[in-house]
Amino acid sequence: MNEKPLQLALRELRAAYTDPIALAAMIGVGLIAGITGPFSTFEYLPLAPRLLYWMLIVFGTYSAGQIGASLTQKLVPQRCPLIVRIAALGLGASIPVTSCVVAISWLFVPDLRVTGLSLGELFLYCLLISLALIAVLEGVVVPQMARRQNQAAETPSAEKPPALLDRLPHAVRGQLSHLSMADHYVEVFTDKGRALVLMRLADAIAETEPVAGLQIHRSHWVAIAAIARLTRADGRPVIELTSGETLPVSRSYLEATRVALDTKKARP
Repeated sequence: MNEKPLQLALRELRAAYTDPIALAAMIGVGLIAGITGPFSTFEYLPLAPRLLYWMLIVFGTYSAGQIGASLTQKLVPQRCPLIVRIAALGLGASIPVTSCVVAISWLFVPDLRVTGLSLGELFLYCLLISLALIAVLEGVVVPQMARRQNQAAETPSAEKPPALLDRLPHAVRGQLSHLSMADHYVEVFTDKGRALVLMRLADAIAETEPVAGLQIHRSHWVAIAAIARLTRADGRPVIELTSGETLPVSRSYLEATRVALDTKKARP
């Protein structure tokens, strides 16, 4: 869905004002400026009003600049040279930023002549600051964000390990092989060993995802990757594991086991 420039600006402002890092950065800038008192504010404003003044300046100019740049962005072709884009967006941001500074300053110092800055000089300062910020955003931040998004899209996310492994001692946590009931416990087998867990088999099976596996008996579950073949022992169907162990297959699970193995063999 295409957003209008103002909607986009408001969404980005909301994201910035709910981001702890962005908020901390803006508050930090406001505190530093409020304590040091640049542009003669140290001389004509006491500490408390000076801190409030610079907090309003930081948050107000950020909002004004974001809105101004977003509204200007609609007028700038996407394929224009980067330097032209920076100049256009910087100019679009500097006008509302200057207006914001004048309005906030007038609340604290009705006679702005005491600052020693003319309106033209103030606009020039705001323009230079806006150009510098837009240059950093358009030339560094935006390309880096796009590059990271592309890399994330191209890189498959690693599968989350089965929750069941969290119940095992660290030394035994490995690739799941099979599960077997042992009284009120479930014996969990991995390629690194085995361990007993006090829980029901059904609950243990639910925690094996995303490992592909199937229940082959009321007392046994096995990972498909751990199955070597389906065979018979003493006339009864059994699963032979890659480790050499064998597990019985109940008649009610036999067909599902055959289908799973046929599917495994059909995979390249």
